[in-house]
Order: sequence, then structure tokens, then C-alpha cells
Amino acid sequence: MEAEGGKVEKKATKKEAEEGWGSKTEFLLACIGMAVGLGNVWRFPYLLHKNGGGAFLIPYVIMLLFEGLPMLYVEMAVGQYFRGGSVVSWQKIHPSLKGVGLCCVVISSFLCIYYVMVIAWILHYLWVSLRGSLPYAGCSYTNDVCCEEDKTLYYWYAVVLKASPSIDDVGDGPSLELLIYLIVAWIFTYLCVFQGVKSTGKAASFTVTFPYICLLVLLVRGVTLPGAGLGLKTLFTPQFERLADPRVWIDAATQIFFSLGLGLGVSVAFASFMPYKNNITRDAMVVGGINSMTSVLAGICIYSILGFRSHSTDVSIDDVGYGTGLTFVAITEAVSRMSASSFFSFVFFFMLFNLGISSQFGVLAGLMTPLYNDLKLFGEARKELCVGVVAVFFLLIGIVFTPGNGEYILQLFNNFPVTMPLLVVSIAEAIAVGWIFGINNFDAAVRDMTGAPCPRYFKICIKYVSPALMIVLLVSLLVNSILYTETYGAFVNCNPNDIATNKTVTYTVVRELPVWAQTVGGIMVLACVLPVVVLGVWKHLTWEEIVQAFHGRRQYTIGETTRDSEIPKETMENMKVNYMVETEKAEIYHNDAAYSNEGVDEIGM
Repeated sequence: MEAEGGKVEKKATKKEAEEGWGSKTEFLLACIGMAVGLGNVWRFPYLLHKNGGGAFLIPYVIMLLFEGLPMLYVEMAVGQYFRGGSVVSWQKIHPSLKGVGLCCVVISSFLCIYYVMVIAWILHYLWVSLRGSLPYAGCSYTNDVCCEEDKTLYYWYAVVLKASPSIDDVGDGPSLELLIYLIVAWIFTYLCVFQGVKSTGKAASFTVTFPYICLLVLLVRGVTLPGAGLGLKTLFTPQFERLADPRVWIDAATQIFFSLGLGLGVSVAFASFMPYKNNITRDAMVVGGINSMTSVLAGICIYSILGFRSHSTDVSIDDVGYGTGLTFVAITEAVSRMSASSFFSFVFFFMLFNLGISSQFGVLAGLMTPLYNDLKLFGEARKELCVGVVAVFFLLIGIVFTPGNGEYILQLFNNFPVTMPLLVVSIAEAIAVGWIFGINNFDAAVRDMTGAPCPRYFKICIKYVSPALMIVLLVSLLVNSILYTETYGAFVNCNPNDIATNKTVTYTVVRELPVWAQTVGGIMVLACVLPVVVLGVWKHLTWEEIVQAFHGRRQYTIGETTRDSEIPKETMENMKVNYMVETEKAEIYHNDAAYSNEGVDEIGM
């Protein structure tokens, strides 16, 4: 229909009307579920203790304000404004940025493949928690004397993982038990995603809220345990001298960056299903704030329990690591010593299951948006079928995590494709919004969506501070990868003679990754970052355009956009770039001839 001023007003298509969150609450819960994951429970508390206790909160909050929140805000605003997944949204800013969206797709795929295996491990512990007595509290299932020295560590490696002594050794082959848990985990994930954001929003209503009930139960129990005060004192006692160590600041930046899921394209996809007129500024602040507060609460809960463990066993809290070592060894040991241990074990692992599954289906839902809507990878097939195909494909790849060397291979996926590539993507996103799209255009877009301008501090961070911080972090990670060879902890079991002679008993040894494993890791990294270069800079971006990006900006129409499904492919692929010198006007109208072809409606950019 014709609107005032001669502009064409489009009616929402049937597909657009069907897609979308059931409510604002569902959107926020899904975003929180994606951000608040296992890392909040098993990584943040360890970093807080390792890097100066309460003093670590200083760099953590600084990195949250100048790196985390601005980039989360960018991703949400871009998704809501351009109304597409990670591929289409960035491509609408400039054709060369299609590679950024494709990088998000590849990285999210790697994350989906391995993250669900962690959920499978959690399902094992959740299942055994239903028994009358916890199997990892004793050694009735084995005659190995090594079990008596560290019951939970032995159970984790020998029973759950059936770990081999080397990444080159597959042991007895795939574990049928782990394969069953892996299948169950994928079934849960599929049920939360198969109908798109409708099923994701409904699932998030439970999987995001219930962990907070579990966390509250564990928190109340934890702070009332003997020795809890020791754990909390260890956690929060500030060591301000640690702030002089640059590694503390790098750890803070890394934790903020990865805990918010920046660079995965999930926030872009989720926000694309929100109404155009929505206060995305407030949404980003809410999600980022709740994520960080959850980390602190989880730290209090975990370290009160570790204080009880230290009080009961005389094992120093300083000997506790993070990740699987914290969750499946230290915490399980502490829980096994509580009264009503089976109940608290179930509560703890049910909390972890919900945290893990909400992050897993969030990433998968964010991945399906560009695959299904942007790239049209499945044509006109039903979304339920498409999600099923992707889930089965990822499940088949995930079988590599079930043999004896599966946990070591999982570390390859965790350490290579979802570290530096995410930084590369986010740096490209900051440059795209701050320089190519133009911070004034971004401000006008935010004003059009929310009725209020983009906060000044956000504009400064997006254009200058955030990319600078991320570049420093990327360089530091690159230097570390060059100077140090990646290692892994291999389970070799204990030496019974050490027990007999009262020597220190060790179960694992540190090994360097073999050449083939480092090569595989390098290939995964290249697979994640090459789209930026090959499909981006090499195909579309010229040196003249790079220079112009820093002197002027592309011309855009600031206003509500339509979905990319209504843009002919040839139009998107052959967009010409027009730059103009920056003026004081925030609203700039796109005069590119590519958008005025006959039969193509005007597209607000």
C-alpha cells in the first residue's frame, strides 16, 4: 500500500507473521540462556580465585563495560535493525562482510558439535544421582588400589571417560554408554529448536529460570557447610598486587568475551526476530548484567562447597583447577560428603544440565537462522526436517568424542576454533559498525528503533576502545600460541608403589599435542577465518573502498528494513558501494542504482 511521502509500505508476509518470539520475556530468557552457561560455573570462580580474589573484579568490570556490553549491544542492534541472521545482516552493511557471517556459521558449528558432549557427561552424573548411593563416593565397582586415593578423579577418568593414556590411543573404541547419553542430549536439543524461536522461547522459560532455583538451593546449603567461610575468604580476599600482571587483564577480557557468546552470531539471529520498535539498548544491558551477576553468585556457591571439601579432606583449595577438574572431580567429592548427597548431587547436575542445554540449543537456533533463512541451504523444506538433518550430522561427527581419547580430542575443538576466530569476527564487527556503516548511521538506526540515541560511551567504545582491546587480546593469544606448544593432560592412572611408599600420587601427565593434532587444530582455525578473507576482502573489497571507509561512509537509508528473503540474490551480490564525505546529518539516504532497479522495492538500510 502507498504511505505518506510516496514510500511503499510492505505488509508482513505469512512467514514473517509466523516467526518471532512469543514475548519479550522469551527473547530475554533465550539470550540469557545462551550467555549464562557452564563457563559461569566452572571457569569464572577459578579465575576469580587465581587472579587476585576480589581484586580481579576490577579488571572484570572494566572489560565488561568497555568490551563485553558494547559488542553485545552491536550484535543485538544489527540483528534487530537489519532483520536477518549473521550472514544477511552483515552483508547488508557491505557485501564484503558476508564472510563475517559465514565465519559465525562455521564457528557455531564447531561449538555445537563438541559442547553437547559435555552435556552427555552431565547426563551420566545426573543418572547415577538417582541411585540410593553415589558410585563415585566409593570403590565397590573396582579392585584397583588407585581408586582409594582419589575416588572421584578415578571414577571420572576410568569409568565415565574410559580414558586412554594418549590422544593417539582410542582405547576400546567408542563407548556405548557415552554414545547413548550423546543421543539423548541431541534429542533434548532438537526438541528445543525444531520449531524455531517459538520452541526455543518456550524451552528457555524453564531451562533458564530453573537453574537459578537450583543455584539458590546449593547456595543456601553451601554457605552453611563447615569450612564455607574458608572457601569464601579464599575467593574474595583481594590481592591488589596481582593487577600489575597483564595476564590477569587478559583473563578478564577473555572471560567476558567468551561468556557472552560474542562472535557466534547468536545474538544477531535472536534479535532479528524482535519487533523493529524495541529498546535493544536496555535488552543488552539486562543480558550482560545478569550474566556477570550469575558468575559471581556461582563463585560464592562453588567456593563455599570447596571450602567444605578442604575442611573435610585437608586438600588445599589452591589445588583445584577449572572445567572438568572442578565439576566432575572436586565438586563431586564435596557433594559425596554431604548428608543427603544423592539429592544435592542431582540438584547440582540438573542445574548444570539446564545451563548447558540452554546454551547448546541457543547456539543451534542461532546457527539455523543463517542456514535456513539467509543461505537458503535447505530450499523450501520444513524447518523441523532441516534441524533434524543438522542434528544427526553433528551427532555423527560427535562420535569421535566417545572413545578413550575423546576428551583429548574435545579439547582440540575447545582450544582452536572457538578462541582466536571469535576475536577475528568481533574485531571485524566493530570495524563494520564503527567505520564502514558509520557510527552516526548506527546512532540514527538506534534512534529510529528505540526513540533514543545510542549512548555516547557506547559510540566511543564501538569505534575505538572495543576494537583496540580485542586487537591486544588477539595479539597476546597469537604470541602465546607461537611461544608455547599446546598440551593436554593424559590419564595414566597412579603408580601403586607411590601409594605404598607414601609418595605423591599422580594420575595424569602433561603431554604435548602431536603434529597431526596441531595440524587439525590449525585447519579448524583456518576454516573459521578464511571466509572473512576469501569471500570478503578478496572478492568484494578494494583498496579504494578501504581508504574511503576511513574518510567517509557508505550511503544508507535509515529506517525499517525488510527481510532479505524479499531481496533478489543478484541484487545483494552486485551491490555497488557509494561513499560520501561525513556530514553532520545522521540520516543519509541511499541513492545506489542497484536499489532502484525496476521491480525491486526500496530497501531501508
